[in-house]
Amino acid sequence: MPKTSPRLFENLVAQDVRLTKLLDGASQLTGARFVNCRLTDCDMTGVALADAVFEHCDFSGSDLRGVDATGTSWNATRGLKINCAGTDLAEARFSHCNFSNSDFARARLTNASFEDCKLTGGDFQAAATIGISFRRSRLNGAMLRNVSFRKETIDGVDFADADLAGSDFRHAIFVDSSLRSANLRAAKFESADLRGCDLGAITLADATLFRKAIISKSQATELLKGVGLIVL
Repeated sequence: MPKTSPRLFENLVAQDVRLTKLLDGASQLTGARFVNCRLTDCDMTGVALADAVFEHCDFSGSDLRGVDATGTSWNATRGLKINCAGTDLAEARFSHCNFSNSDFARARLTNASFEDCKLTGGDFQAAATIGISFRRSRLNGAMLRNVSFRKETIDGVDFADADLAGSDFRHAIFVDSSLRSANLRAAKFESADLRGCDLGAITLADATLFRKAIISKSQATELLKGVGLIVL
């Protein structure tokens, strides 16, 4: 049976269309622009996506494993349970997206940015995350072991119930964020400013995690109450 020739769509512009089947087997989407398109359950493994732009699209259930998606821009786009394992997303920008329960394991996310995004339950295990930034985003229950947030300003990020074991928050500044019920085993907080962070119910054992971190008087009071002391 003859091998199907790869489809080339370099600099493609698509709007208000469903592309679920069309893009199966495509190989070149560099610089393409998609607006209000449906790309659900697509097999896009091996596709070149560098510098592509996605606005108001739906990628839910699609497979982008190992794809070159460097410099891509994702705005108001859904990607529920999208598979980006091993995908190169360096310098990618995500804004107002919902990528809940998606797989970013082993992805290259160097200098990638997420703003106003929902990433609940996302798997970022073994991803390359140097320079990654999150702003006003939900990462509840996400897998973020050994990620470096050193010297970052963590603004409006909800890490509740996330796995942050071994992550580096040294010299980070928290603003309107939450670490409530997160797994912080072996995480580093030296010189971190936690005054703008919801730490949840802190026990004396938990307090050792925050050695040399900065907390507010009200947080210190809650800590003392948590160990049974009466604060007057």
